[in-house]
Amino acid sequence: MASKLNLAALDLNPEEARTANEAVFSQVYSNPALEAGHFIATGIQMKTQIPIFGQLGLMGKVANGCTPNTNAGTIVASQKYWDPYLSQDRFAHCQTDINALFKMWPRSKEALTKWENMDQALMAFLSERLVAAMTNNISRIAWFNDTAADVIANGGVLTAGTDKTYFNTISGLWKQIVTAVNALTIPAAQKVAISENGEASYAAQLLLASDSAINVLRGLYEALPAEAFDKPGLKFQITRSLYMNWKAFLEDKSLVFQLNTAEQGSAMDSYRGIPIVVRNDWDRNIRTYEDNGTTYNLPHRAVLTPITNIPIGTSDEGSFTSFDAFYDKVTMSHYFDTSWYLDVKLLEESQIAVAY
Repeated sequence: MASKLNLAALDLNPEEARTANEAVFSQVYSNPALEAGHFIATGIQMKTQIPIFGQLGLMGKVANGCTPNTNAGTIVASQKYWDPYLSQDRFAHCQTDINALFKMWPRSKEALTKWENMDQALMAFLSERLVAAMTNNISRIAWFNDTAADVIANGGVLTAGTDKTYFNTISGLWKQIVTAVNALTIPAAQKVAISENGEASYAAQLLLASDSAINVLRGLYEALPAEAFDKPGLKFQITRSLYMNWKAFLEDKSLVFQLNTAEQGSAMDSYRGIPIVVRNDWDRNIRTYEDNGTTYNLPHRAVLTPITNIPIGTSDEGSFTSFDAFYDKVTMSHYFDTSWYLDVKLLEESQIAVAY
């Protein structure tokens, strides 16, 4: 049974760091965008209905004496369904597979408990890394999965060598968005083109015009149907590439660091009063998993919609952060089990503007 710690790159010797605070671990990609960018719907089950109700139309004719005006208007309803899939992963860890010279987490000196006793700092470290990975993967699945996902060689967009079974579980939001744009259920007027995405090399794609991001933000703002501005939770969500271009534009125009609002003690950028969520995870996933060797697949992207319009659905909130950890005496290994029910939906195509 292999350890989940690959120490091949460390020089192990008796002077190896002995406590966790003497080592520098690579920074875990935190994912505050998960809750900042989505409404989390809990308690969903397979084929749970999502009713979507329209608005009543015209009212207010002049009264017709004692005979009331009959208004034939109706509330038009439509529906979508949650279709969550069940994910399951198990990670195994055997204490004795860690090189004996690695002193950071001491092992028991008693022979019979050598395998069973795990240092609390080591347990906390493994647990923290698993929770961080779960959060990052939930965000990746919600946006980038596609039931037809495949690698470049087979006509897909996934980087060569990527295991497509991690990507073909559900249709994520980008799949839903592109499908809706192509079918015109997201009208052409609600889609802003980013010309640099179509360039033929990494360098040309990433060389954004100085006003690209401001034009995207302005274009989304002007493209979004008016009724969406009345919905709570309206936010821009943009790739970091666009965000850096926008900040450079502000600096060049001497509009440096205009911080319009604060949320939980942290400054948040906004455009025309609407908060901007910077999706660092989008850039990371595109450049890692959607790279054909010459170009990235649409490296610059943005959406403007209420977060209630793109909910992530799960059977319970605990699925996002909890897992089961236990020791098995038969295999003399520690196990970490993770699982979740997960789905994501673009509810109303009329309430979103997109750019890519």
